[in-house]
Amino acid sequence: MIIQGHFVPAKLGRVFVSQFGDKQGSTAILCLPSITEELNLARAILAKQCQAFANKGHPSFIMDYYGSGDSEGEFEDASANQWLDDVISVGQWLVQQGYKNIILLGVRVGALLLATNQEKLHQALPIQAYILWKPVTNGKLFVNQLIRIKQANAMMSGEGEKINWRNEILSGNNTEVAGYLLTAGFIEQLENLSITHDTQWQAPTYWLELASSNVSPATKRIVEGVEEIMVHTMTTPAFWQVPEIFDLPELTELGLVLLSEIGS
Repeated sequence: MIIQGHFVPAKLGRVFVSQFGDKQGSTAILCLPSITEELNLARAILAKQCQAFANKGHPSFIMDYYGSGDSEGEFEDASANQWLDDVISVGQWLVQQGYKNIILLGVRVGALLLATNQEKLHQALPIQAYILWKPVTNGKLFVNQLIRIKQANAMMSGEGEKINWRNEILSGNNTEVAGYLLTAGFIEQLENLSITHDTQWQAPTYWLELASSNVSPATKRIVEGVEEIMVHTMTTPAFWQVPEIFDLPELTELGLVLLSEIGS
């Protein structure tokens, strides 16, 4: 199986794309990862899934957003709007390679980015279906989780003064959290993203509620009665949060089953 990397031109700079498998057929799978440390922790599992797809004749691609992974740029110069542009640039590059259909696989924040920008994505790309891994449904809650990391680190380092880190960042003081420099623009754009019951789904959607045997109440409120969404639960580890998890065969196998349902 071929594995290779590409630098794809995008608006602010080149984004790195990992390719698994040679071109076969007319459908490509484009993976939208999460961000910050979740991107790194989930990378091995996502790569395993892409290898399995490729071994079944379905070429797959994982992109690194601008300012993350091996792409050009710095994280503090990136934003949700820029990452959407990156997705469109990579998707259009796939079309130039001869692919006529694209399946989007969104992981965590990648799923949030996908779900909240469907109209723009469908205007630009020939999207066939979505696969979502444990979607972040509320950008503000995700930002709060990042801020709590900063608060915990500040307490452990013995900083006496209690600081409202969110206000600090929004006032223009860029702040490092777990190795990533957060800016006001980053926070404002991410906090504006949310998936709700009113979200308009424009393609068949396979929603994987991972690390759980039940659908959460928040997810139920979103998916209940929505014909386009098929929900699957699986009690995997929370591999986007836990280090040293490199292989989840049951998740990989489910991905192959879903792909056969999509009919690529």
